[in-house]
Amino acid sequence: MNLPIDPELWFTLYVLAQQGAVHRSITITTSDLGELLNISQQTASRRISACVEKEYIERIHSANGMQVKITQQGQLVLKNVLKGLELAFTETERKVIINGKVVQGIGEGAYYVEIYAPHFQKVLGFRPYPGTLNVQVQDNESKMAVKKMRQGPPLIVKGFSHKGRTFGDVICYRVKINSKIDAAVVVAQRTHHSENILEIIAPVNLRDELGLNDGDQITLTVIPPHLAE
Repeated sequence: MNLPIDPELWFTLYVLAQQGAVHRSITITTSDLGELLNISQQTASRRISACVEKEYIERIHSANGMQVKITQQGQLVLKNVLKGLELAFTETERKVIINGKVVQGIGEGAYYVEIYAPHFQKVLGFRPYPGTLNVQVQDNESKMAVKKMRQGPPLIVKGFSHKGRTFGDVICYRVKINSKIDAAVVVAQRTHHSENILEIIAPVNLRDELGLNDGDQITLTVIPPHLAE
């Protein structure tokens, strides 16, 4: 799972890639980079240092400035941005639909949803029922739909500290369950579930509201962020 990168960093990588730094080491000064980015030399220097720290680029200081090459990790960042742009320019009329069956959870959902509840409300616009509905994705078409969903821009619930514990970021994707109830697929940084198990939160108890039991089939229609309001 790849969390969204700081736009300042990926755009710095983009400019370096334009100069050929994907395929070879290039020689550039922070002053030159600042001009290309329309920022100060000091800000360009900080951007380069941040990219080095994140292991997005390799840097060697030289008499003429520095030699810079984008690493595999940095290239992956740019490829993720490319995928997101390709998705944005793709026709949105075709719905992304995921079919799956309801399965039993491991009993931790209620605790974590309650802890994150006010943060979910800020990002998603609803306070979730304390618990998750677990859905197992089985057929290949739905697995591909999950991949397409994850290529799209997510909503991010930022991590926080609570009573001495640290809770990480949670990625959210808006969905509509059985074409009736607005909900969200949530993906935690740390999870015990396989990639084929989706955890869903909603403002209501989905099992009660839809009369669901383990093994029942349900449909998730992904709602693009620009259509979520």
